[in-house]
This record gives sequence, C-alpha cells and structure tokens, in this order.
Amino acid sequence: MSSTRVAPLDPGIPLESVRRLRLFESRDEKLLLAQQWEVVLEQFYVHLPLKERMLGVRPVQQARLLQEDVGRYPDDHSFMEALLRLCTGLRDFHTMIDLPEPWSRLTAFLPFQLHEYFDDAGVAHYVVGALAPGTDLGGDFVRGVEVTHWNGELLEHKVVRLGLSTAGANPAARRRRALESLTWRVLKYGLPPDEDFVFLTYLGKKGPADLKLPWLVREAGPRSRPEAGWDSSRAMANGLNEHAIQAQRLREEQFTSGEERGGDCRFPECLSFRRVETSSGTFGYLRIAHFVVDDVDGFVREVERIVRLIPETGLIIDVRGNPGGAIPAGERLLQLFTSSRIEPEPFSFRCTDFTRKLSESGEEWSPWRPSLRAGVVAGELFSEGFPLTPVEQANDVGRIYKGPVVLVCDALSYSATDVFIAGFMDHHIGKVIGVDTHTGAGGSSMYWHQRLVQSQGREPGGLLKPLARGAELRVALLRSTRVGAKRGIPVEGLGVEVDVSYRYTRDDVLHGDVDLLNRAGQVLTAPA
Repeated sequence: MSSTRVAPLDPGIPLESVRRLRLFESRDEKLLLAQQWEVVLEQFYVHLPLKERMLGVRPVQQARLLQEDVGRYPDDHSFMEALLRLCTGLRDFHTMIDLPEPWSRLTAFLPFQLHEYFDDAGVAHYVVGALAPGTDLGGDFVRGVEVTHWNGELLEHKVVRLGLSTAGANPAARRRRALESLTWRVLKYGLPPDEDFVFLTYLGKKGPADLKLPWLVREAGPRSRPEAGWDSSRAMANGLNEHAIQAQRLREEQFTSGEERGGDCRFPECLSFRRVETSSGTFGYLRIAHFVVDDVDGFVREVERIVRLIPETGLIIDVRGNPGGAIPAGERLLQLFTSSRIEPEPFSFRCTDFTRKLSESGEEWSPWRPSLRAGVVAGELFSEGFPLTPVEQANDVGRIYKGPVVLVCDALSYSATDVFIAGFMDHHIGKVIGVDTHTGAGGSSMYWHQRLVQSQGREPGGLLKPLARGAELRVALLRSTRVGAKRGIPVEGLGVEVDVSYRYTRDDVLHGDVDLLNRAGQVLTAPA
C-alpha cells in the first residue's frame, strides 16, 4: 500500500484549534442543565413509559444520578458526554439537549459526502457522491471512488459501531445517521469527533490508496428556531428533527448550487418538481425536502399548483431524508391525492400535574384540558387525543390529482414526515416504497424548555428555570397514534413499515436514482 497522502485543504478552521473552548462557566451551570433535564423528562416527556418498557432505560433516575456525580466530571467534555449518552439512549431526536454558546454555532465537517449502495450479493459499498465545490483532494480521490476503511477499520464495521451512539429509533435509522455523521457533525447537538484527523483507504486507479484528512470547523450564522414567528397554536404542531434540518441546510450551502434547489417554486428550500423518464413511462416527480414552513396555507396552495402541472400518468412523491416540520403542512397535502375523507392523527399528553398546568396556561391547549384534569385525578397514563391539523382544513381542498401515486421514503423520514407517510398508508392513497424497511419512527410534537419556563409565569419556587448562554432542551410533549386499520398504534419507536423494500444500486448513487425511479415506475403501472 502506498504511503499516506495528506490532502491540501483551505476552507474552515482545524477542529483541533477549537477543542479547548469551554462548554460551561461553572459547576452550577452543569448542575442546572442536568436538573432541568430531569424535570422535563419526569413531568413532560410523553414517551417516558414507552421508552422504559421498550428500551429498558430509567432516564429520570439516570439524570438524578448524574447530578449526584457532577463532581466526578472535572472537565466539561466528560460531563457533557455523560449527559448526551442519556439523551441518545432515549432513541428520540425530539428529546435532546442543545449545547450552549459558542458550540451552538459550530459544525465539524469533511469536504465530501459518502453514499451507500448494495451489490447483487447484498454486500454494502461506500462511494464518494459529491465533493464541496472547489475542493481538490489531489490524486484520484474523486466522485465515484469507493472508500473501504476508516481510520484502519473496515468502513462497514465503522458504520454499524457508530450507529450505536446515535439517537436513531430503529436499526435502519441508526445506520443512516451513522453514515451522515461520518462527514458532518453539528456541534450544537453533540460533541465533536474524537479524532482531529481521519485516515481513509480507498480504491484508486492503481489499487488501494491512503488519504489523511483533517476535520474542519465552520461557524454558521445565527438561525432562528423553526417556530420563530409562529403563534403558539402553530408552535405546538411542530414535529421536527432539529439536528437533521440544520445539517440539511448547511450541507445544501456547501454542496448544492442555488439552481438545483427548487426551480420555479414558491418554496424552493423544501419543494422541487419535474418529469422523469423511466422504463415504465413518463411520470411526475415531487420532492419534499422538509415541512419547515411558516405559511402552511401558502405551502398547500403551492403543492396544489404543482400537482395540476403534473401528468396524470402517475406521480412519485419523494420524502427521503425529510426531517419533518409543521405537522399540518404534511397532513393537509393528503387530501390532494384521494377522494377519501382525511382523518388527521390524534395527539395526546402524558397526564401529570405539570401538563395539566400547561393546559391551563393558554387557549391553544383547551381541547386537552378536561381529560388532563380528570386523568391526573384518576391516574390515567394519557389524555384524550386531538388532532393538531383541524379536520376541516385537512379536507378543505379535496382531490386534485386523479392519477396513481407512490411515496418514496427512508429511515431519515422523520416526525411530521412519519405522520404524513402513516396518513398516506392509512388512507390507502398508494404504495410506500422504502430504501429502508421502516421510517424514522418519530411520533410526537416537540416543545422547547424555554416555552415551558414562560408558561410557568412567575410561579414562586417553580422547578423550571432558564438555562444559561443559549443552551436549550427539547422534549416530545404530545404523542401521535395512527388511524384507520392501525388505529391507536403509536408511531414513536415503531415508525411505518413500507409496502415495497428497495436497496440502492451504484447507478442510483452516481446517476440520479435511475434504478429507484424505474422501480417506482413499475409500482405505479402494476395492476391494482
């Protein structure tokens, strides 16, 4: 094997130069974060009973033990690593910790993307799908080259092992999250890579070759939270993997030109459409990258406009990698593709004194108030369920597209997108094709610790306290359950099992999903 070549890199700051940045100003800051994590889990976390049974964890007790042991973590990173392990152990991207300044502004990255495909024997391969514009790593490390080892470890093994430390709710989600985090880490949501440099082995033109790459860090400009500008009734209808949407936006800035993002569309960040030629004919293709939109009405009208332009020979809706957003933005689209009356998914609280008090803090919570009051007294586990998408709005447009429809998803399709896919299946709109066997399994509406503190008002001696220096907690506040034949089954931890399983080919990775689109065309034209 040839000697290791060090790639010339310019953009970004070396990761090693920021490792000494402080995470906390004092022991009290650490203790406050762990205390608030305990309060949020014990009093608001809707999936606490499910996680305790499904995963065999005791997160509230673990948070208490961490507070008792805070003195045993003299440095910031060891304490934060222990706290983040508790977060990822819940397998729930809705319930996470956002690190304080300055870490919340930093992203660690390598200047290329990796994609996985499978050969005819079912063996996984990992190829470079894209390099950041202007990046020249020298030699023959180019798009399409196959990477076999990562820091001397077989890459397949590295992906599996790294997946164990992610918050993916199922094995497929953990694998996809691991592949993503190989080259991209948003430090707001987790600690940086252990290593300052990565040693890659790849298959070059003359055989195996080695490449040494430093992890780089870039600083993102301040971004408002997805709920910024929403009224409170909209903020509670937010189902989103914040980590994924932040990573998606930053990757687009680095790897995607503006012309590729949305074309002639009012919502170019999240919508794009075109006609695609497949082995089974010409079909419409609608890509929904996310549902993070302030103007839900305008979003629905724009999709309605797009659908009217698409030939009725068939439509492929692609929500792979969609991390969610506004739950009504997804559920209100279902009516465009079916004559059936849409029943939005119901959402429920856990019954606690704190959720009861929250329901009394604003009119947006009024539907749940009676059952929370009764449930706390009677010892019920969950409140009555109510939809976050008003039934009349879920049916105010009606069917627009009369042709057959298929939906393409993966294990990164999460939260509001889980709900959208479940509704697509539960209303028998069409077949669901998955490059993974299940969706990401995020079945809840999340809420922010800061808003919970505000809802408490000036209650003396309150357990909820503001966090320091931009740190934040997010929690799954309401859980969703399915309708139709699977009525009452939770989405969290289970996700949606797809109708048609599919695995990427090399041509998919290098030639625009050509085989996947051919498979979608076959499903569209198959006899009912």
